[in-house]
Amino acid sequence: MVRCPSCGTENPTSSAKCTGCGKPLAAVQKEIPKSQPKPPTKVDHRDIARKMKLEYSHGRMDKNERALDGILSLLSHFQKKQIDVHSLLADAANIIYRQLGVANVAIGLKSPSDDLFRYEVFVGFRSETQEAEKKLAYSERQFTEDTEYRGSTISRLSKIYLAEDMPYKEEEIGSYDHAGLLGMQRLSLSDALEGDYIDTWILGVDGRLLGWIEISGLRTGKIPDIQTIKQIEVIASIIGAALIRQGR
Repeated sequence: MVRCPSCGTENPTSSAKCTGCGKPLAAVQKEIPKSQPKPPTKVDHRDIARKMKLEYSHGRMDKNERALDGILSLLSHFQKKQIDVHSLLADAANIIYRQLGVANVAIGLKSPSDDLFRYEVFVGFRSETQEAEKKLAYSERQFTEDTEYRGSTISRLSKIYLAEDMPYKEEEIGSYDHAGLLGMQRLSLSDALEGDYIDTWILGVDGRLLGWIEISGLRTGKIPDIQTIKQIEVIASIIGAALIRQGR
């Protein structure tokens, strides 16, 4: 039943007009009770540590987190009484290759016997390329001057050498896929070509050059971004600190 708001007559709910006064009936809305908000549930503070531990061990990591994990593993070498430099270089090369997505990584050091720089470790190279690069030796002048190798400075520690500038000498042709470079075109500023590489210096006391990290493009076919280069510069600095500790 619906009560008429004008005369108060009770009418069937199906009526459009009041049977008493004939005026249109106004629908009577029943007030819907508002739902009461649930009281907040108090959390167990011990779940904070459990959550963080789970995320730390099994959480999905982005590129920066993976790089930090790698850097922590490199710093663990300093907790040993004697640093195995070759093992440190191998770990560094693998971190750059696996966690930063670089296609090819080589690390070289200055030899105390003749002051020439030679490659020590390789990751991502074909076996014949490694053999060709192991035979190479460089003077410090070849790194610091642009007379033989035309590169462009990115930062205090890094230089980029692009395939179009032919940053190779005749004896170095076997160190990269020369045939793979023929006919390739760079279609954007981020494209990497066979023959591109970036050198990051490993420095010692007073900025003395002790070695270098050499990388190609990324496995995506792109030139490494600045974030990647800065992460490699941190790795180069860790290697430099290890070499200083050894008295180099």
